[in-house]
Amino acid sequence: MAKLGLFNLMGLYDRNTSPASVLKTTIDAVKMAEDFGFDVAWFAEHHFTNHSICPSSLLMVTHCAAETRNIRLGPAVLALPLYDPLRLVQEAAFADLLTRGRLALGLGCGYQPHEFDRFGVDPGERHARMMEAWTILEQGLTSGVVEFSGAHYRVPRTELSMRPFGLAMPDTFVASSHPALIARMARGGHTPFMSFGHRGLAAATATRDEIGQHWQAAGGDPATMPLAVQRYIYVTDDAEDARHAAQCVRDLARAAVSFSTVQPSRDGPFLRLMPLNDEPPLDDFLENAVIGPADYCAEKLAEELGALQPTHLSCFMGFAGIGRRETLASMERFGCDVIPQLEGLVDLRNVDLKDAA
Repeated sequence: MAKLGLFNLMGLYDRNTSPASVLKTTIDAVKMAEDFGFDVAWFAEHHFTNHSICPSSLLMVTHCAAETRNIRLGPAVLALPLYDPLRLVQEAAFADLLTRGRLALGLGCGYQPHEFDRFGVDPGERHARMMEAWTILEQGLTSGVVEFSGAHYRVPRTELSMRPFGLAMPDTFVASSHPALIARMARGGHTPFMSFGHRGLAAATATRDEIGQHWQAAGGDPATMPLAVQRYIYVTDDAEDARHAAQCVRDLARAAVSFSTVQPSRDGPFLRLMPLNDEPPLDDFLENAVIGPADYCAEKLAEELGALQPTHLSCFMGFAGIGRRETLASMERFGCDVIPQLEGLVDLRNVDLKDAA
């Protein structure tokens, strides 16, 4: 069975929506996810565009720790090459303390050239830097001590005051299909994290199989490999509302055009969203995401969960461009009308959905 996660991008595509409103909607969504038995809430971080107003996922983790009781909280992801790893290990340790042990970790190597450019990091070094930073993070969080000498980072023996010895690494999810990183996941028992957003199940199956091959090459058993998958989900009975949600999914895909360059096309902080090469019709985005009435969403998710057999389903439910009321209404429908139809497929925290509703 798959545990449920709520993914929060915190995008600001509507110039008439304030960052404060995005923040409030996100916090309310996280509280609702906790009530419905979600295992974890994830927070993205990006820089210098309206794609996300959150530049520090650990800040969101610690803020939401005070707003929640049981749900785990995690960054998705910490782009390790963009960090000073010694500072990061302290902040992660302190976040774990502030969340009272509810911290989960999402790690990645980053993918947006303009972010690397602004932080003065060579993107060609991102995998090597990530491996070294990961080692430093793991040392500090499991032993309370960091001592490391590598090609990119050197840390003399350093004690961490807020992290006692002998603790386990928080549950770690890694967004990468790079063979060396998957091999490290396999050795450490960490979870590969993949998204198939606007793509269909066939593409997702191919990606899962590729990850499984690298996992097996590293000595792991692909039959028991943990796997996190992320889906765009929006529950509505209104056909026009559904098509608008599909347009928002298309906007997320179009954003990749700008993010592939060092100088994204934009108007101030707002990305100019250019059509994809050979862009499919809107109906394809509507069909490939999980958008529509509750029964349809439940049936589609059941098919995907059965085919992919993930251990974690990350639900991306807050599309930029959809209002606060509609976003929270979709989440409520998901909790009340979709989750009960996924019995035996999703693993909920111990909640009573009637009370949550």
